[in-house]
Amino acid sequence: MEKVLYRPARLDDIPGAVEIHRVARDEMLARNNLGIPHHDAAEQEVGFTHVLHTGIFRVAEVDGRLAAVCHAVVRDGIWFLSSYWVLPELQRQGIGGPLLRSVWAEGEKRGARVFCVWASVDPTAMANYMKLGMLPGTQLLKFSGESTRLRLPDSPTGYEVRPLDPATGAAIDREVRATPRLMDHDYWATRPALHGSVVLRSGKPCGYYYTSTGGNVSPAAWLDPTDGDAVLTLACREAVERGGTASLHFAGYNHQAAGFALGAGFAFTGYSHFLTTERFGKLEQYVTSGPLLF
Repeated sequence: MEKVLYRPARLDDIPGAVEIHRVARDEMLARNNLGIPHHDAAEQEVGFTHVLHTGIFRVAEVDGRLAAVCHAVVRDGIWFLSSYWVLPELQRQGIGGPLLRSVWAEGEKRGARVFCVWASVDPTAMANYMKLGMLPGTQLLKFSGESTRLRLPDSPTGYEVRPLDPATGAAIDREVRATPRLMDHDYWATRPALHGSVVLRSGKPCGYYYTSTGGNVSPAAWLDPTDGDAVLTLACREAVERGGTASLHFAGYNHQAAGFALGAGFAFTGYSHFLTTERFGKLEQYVTSGPLLF
């Protein structure tokens, strides 16, 4: 094997990085007897480009071709690993480790204090993350349901829904996610498939949610537990209207969301792992956006 070249990613690397992600992910899922989800390369290229412009994005080349990709976002001291994949035929050859450590080190330079990752169920990957100090925090639970099988509560009284502006979402995230991450709300506001809403109680914002044309609620947050069921109800009712289904992905210690999902007839459809160097924010009042930005 030729010498490995590690370097910052360029814009023209994005399609190749997305393909590495697909190939390595699908091989890992097949190896662990897990289903392979639909792959939307165009949408993922948009997401990777956002990370390229707002995060840390590095690649490894072997023999002049892309062999591995690793990128993370740093938002107010929280480093989140949003992608780390090596082509299957080049795994366990010492290529990925230095790439991951370089992205970690750059995060430290940018002031990161907390390091976390949405990890697959692959034991090798989880072991590597734990060796770096990211230890099990909780499971990430996924619940899904079709409109014909769900028993969603009626729309709550005393609440209003208005279009979400990024600044309002950022203000809520400052408390719930421990970072306003305005750049991410600006990004979500540009995505045609996403629709953001702010939930008002007594005229004041108490939470927000985004829904996708595919029926995903991602993300959502509420400032006080007393408003959680209302936000979840409004979000899921909109998701069903838009996609005919509703899906929620949240941290295992969000018992409110788990109770809501089980009571509304959602099916438990999968899990992954959230590893972190320390707990942060109020993730018990949060539904994740997914593995790219958490």
